[in-house]
Amino acid sequence: MWAPLCAAATWLAACATPAPATELRVLVKLARPSSDSAAIARLVSDRAGVTARYLGSSSLTWHALVLPCNDAGDCEAVLQRLRADRFAIEAVERDETKRILTP
Repeated sequence: MWAPLCAAATWLAACATPAPATELRVLVKLARPSSDSAAIARLVSDRAGVTARYLGSSSLTWHALVLPCNDAGDCEAVLQRLRADRFAIEAVERDETKRILTP
């Protein structure tokens, strides 16, 4: 009797968790080349102050990641935190690659 009620309550609680309003896609150039995607995501997460999701790389130094943010101001703050670390990260750019969406 209580199992369906508990399941429904759990589902509703998950839905109530606020999702980030937007996400920031970045291209990061590392000071030290690496192919360890988990380590790169951890490094970027630590520097940005949010949890980064690794997307891929174009070389051992350039990597694409996604960072959650709530609004344009928050995205800019995340970007500035990444750019502040010149020791581990040589460059950070917004990934403005055009994406084709299929219906």
